[in-house]
Amino acid sequence: MRPGTRLRSGGAAAALTLLLVALAPPPPAQAHDPGQGTAYGTAQMTVTGDGTGQLTVTITGIRLTDDTDLTPSRLVARRTGEDLTAPLRAQPGTPPPGTFTGELALPSPGLWFVYAQFATGERTLEVWVPVDQQLTGPQSQQRNLYQPVTALTPSPGQIILGAVLLAVSTALTVAAAVTVARRRRVLPPATT
Repeated sequence: MRPGTRLRSGGAAAALTLLLVALAPPPPAQAHDPGQGTAYGTAQMTVTGDGTGQLTVTITGIRLTDDTDLTPSRLVARRTGEDLTAPLRAQPGTPPPGTFTGELALPSPGLWFVYAQFATGERTLEVWVPVDQQLTGPQSQQRNLYQPVTALTPSPGQIILGAVLLAVSTALTVAAAVTVARRRRVLPPATT
């Protein structure tokens, strides 16, 4: 094998690998909300639509893991940079933990994520379902009622570790580039 052939083969293999990675579709997402925290029970969330984006949301069948009293906070619909909010109300005369309802109007077609949020004495809980804006009729799902995870500020140790890892990866990249440049100067030009 001629010296220049090995470099061309390696370049072709790298190009083929990059092409395969670029063309391979990513696996489907397994969950909408990677920040979903500890579950404190379940709830039946029913969303009824009229096909134009007008939704009625009802939360029933709540089963909590403790004796938490739920106070309705709000409904939230989220979609790629859009957040809509609406009131969430307790239905009078329902036994604890209660039944809650609210209405939302989704302005644009596509998939939205509709959340019902509750306040408790010591935490916030929420439940969500994916909803198509053109939903016609009811859609009901039993879902976890969970405490959302909030974004944490990294500790000084995490920041230092990140800086060290960045410095090491930069040094390795520079070393690889220098090695390739040296080998190119050493190898004789390819003859055809």
